[in-house]
Amino acid sequence: MSVSPRIGVVIPVFHGADDLRQTLTAFRALPAHVLEQLEVVVADGASTDDTLNVMSTFMDVIRHADSRNDMGVYDAMNLGAGLVQAPYVWFLGAGDLPLAEGLLTLLGRLEGDMGHACTVLAMAPREPGVPAEFVPQFGKSLDWRNTLHHQGVVVPTAWVKQRPLSTEYKVLSDYAWMLDCRNAGQHIECHPELVLASVAGGGLSRNFDAALYREERRMKHGRVSRATALAHWVWLPAKWAFKQVSKARSI
Repeated sequence: MSVSPRIGVVIPVFHGADDLRQTLTAFRALPAHVLEQLEVVVADGASTDDTLNVMSTFMDVIRHADSRNDMGVYDAMNLGAGLVQAPYVWFLGAGDLPLAEGLLTLLGRLEGDMGHACTVLAMAPREPGVPAEFVPQFGKSLDWRNTLHHQGVVVPTAWVKQRPLSTEYKVLSDYAWMLDCRNAGQHIECHPELVLASVAGGGLSRNFDAALYREERRMKHGRVSRATALAHWVWLPAKWAFKQVSKARSI
């Protein structure tokens, strides 16, 4: 008896054949009763490396494979979510690895119009200032830092289809989307005891350069209170300085 998938797993990728192979190999290794509850979608941005060949060798795992020109990772996430038929959606990156125990437990907790956030682990080597694990928090803490990482967040698919991720930002659209969910009164329940994925290093959000914090200030305009936005003129330079000190100490 076939089981209808409960979570659509959207994996955006562009010129990431080796990373995608690693992620899909991990999904193939999941227990059959877990994998059958997942609707794996690969949203490729018209790669010209070996990415399409990798996709073709994992069609036993992939439910939907899409390759087209897009406007970047967040556009690819939206396009992938548009293909999902499962009631919940989960965004992973190529190179990230699902963890069976946490995933199986979470599958048993999904219900209603509510999101769920779990802990994710940071793979080694980690960039300076990056913790070994990201523990979810939902609420006012989001005003100050991103305490929900998309690799650990599973939400109703309808949320993304009704409010797609913005393509306005280069790095922080997922953070903006979490703030929008909170401000709209949508609830995300946190499960810090569940570890959902191991997350690969690298990526634009790990650069910690001045451009990242300028984007954060711009992104938060209108999403946090005016008083909080004013405080960010001090808070964001302090965050930047902390990352630079961490980087210097690691050298």
